[in-house]
Amino acid sequence: MRQYITQQGNKLDMGKSRVPTTVTNAVSWRSEGIKHKKNEVFIDVIESVNILVNSNGSVLRSEIVGSVKLKVFLTGMPELRLGLNDRVLFELSGREFWGD
Repeated sequence: MRQYITQQGNKLDMGKSRVPTTVTNAVSWRSEGIKHKKNEVFIDVIESVNILVNSNGSVLRSEIVGSVKLKVFLTGMPELRLGLNDRVLFELSGREFWGD
């Protein structure tokens, strides 16, 4: 029985080459080719108010615990800028609040 030394090679397929992620700003946590019928962003603000009051009605301790949750349906990798305004903060500082 004869044995021959063989070598297997790998051929680079130039049709499937990828551009480095530093050039494209691609991220590992977002798949390529995501498409939605509508570009939508849903924002849920969840707050809980905790108050400790003594028998005289004086507030001993109070806190607001909250979170902001986003559900995003955006095609591709668009830049999204969100601005959250506080009506009370605007009114206290004397600035005009333009949203309703």
